[in-house]
Amino acid sequence: MQILVCLEGSDGTARAVEIAIALARRLPAGLVGLAIVDEPDIVAGAATSIGGASYRRDRDTALLEDAHRRARSWLTGFVARCRAAGVASRVLEITGSPVEMILAEVPRHDLTVLGRDVNFRFETQEHDRYTRDRILRRAGKPVLVVPERLVIRGNAAMIAYDASPAATRALRSFADCRLANGRDVYVASVDDDGAQAFEIATRGCELLGQLGIRAFPENVVSPDSVAAALLERAARIGAGMIAIGGYIPSPLARLVWGSVTHEVVEHAVVPVFLHY
Repeated sequence: MQILVCLEGSDGTARAVEIAIALARRLPAGLVGLAIVDEPDIVAGAATSIGGASYRRDRDTALLEDAHRRARSWLTGFVARCRAAGVASRVLEITGSPVEMILAEVPRHDLTVLGRDVNFRFETQEHDRYTRDRILRRAGKPVLVVPERLVIRGNAAMIAYDASPAATRALRSFADCRLANGRDVYVASVDDDGAQAFEIATRGCELLGQLGIRAFPENVVSPDSVAAALLERAARIGAGMIAIGGYIPSPLARLVWGSVTHEVVEHAVVPVFLHY
C-alpha cells in the first residue's frame, strides 16, 4: 500500500505527517511525500511598466528560489521523520498548479493524506480552502483530512452512513484501505425516526460484515444539525477517525460541496476519511 502525503508548512501538515506515519506502521504501508512549488501563483500579477519589468523578473526569480528551498526543507524533514519511525518513504517535488498536480498524483496511490488548513498557494492567503475543497471533490480515490488540532479520545472508527451510493462507496473504501484494522468500528445513521436510523446503520454493519469487519450500529436522533450530531456521537464513542461519503442533500448543495460533509471536515478534531 502506498500513501501520498501532501507537504507544506502548516500545523495541519505536521499533524498529517504524524497520522500518516502511524498508519504506515500499523498497516504497513510506504509513504510518498509531495511538495509543490506553485509557480503560476508566484509569478502571476498585474502588468508592469517597461521600467518595472526587470525588477519584476528579479523578484519572481527570488520568490521561486525561496519556494524551492522551502519545498526541499519540507521533504528533507519528512524523510528524516519517516526514517526515525522505521517507515519506508520517497519524495516528489513538482512545479505547477497545486490542484492539477495533486490530482495527477492521487490515482497513483491508495490513500492521500493532507492537512485541513493547507496553504499551497504561496503567500496569497493563510489557508487554501480553494485547493483543498477541489481535491476532495475531484480526487476519485480516498483522502484523509487531518485537523491542525487533534483531540483523539480513543481508537474507534465511526462511519457516517445513510445508505446512499456515496456513503456505501466510502464504507467499502474504508474497509479496502484496511483502516478498520485494530479498531472498534461503529456505523452511525442520523434520522428523526430512531428506528429508521437503527435500520440503516444495521444495514451498513451487515455490509461491513460481508467484508470481514465486525461493526456496531449507532442510531442518532438529535435536535442539532446532522453534522453536529455526528461529531457529538463520534466524541461519545471515542472515535479516533470519522469516515463520510454521503449526506449531500440537494443538487444546489452538491454544487458547493455537501453541506454536512463540509461541516464535519471543518469542525472535526480527528482525521476525516472521504471518498466520493
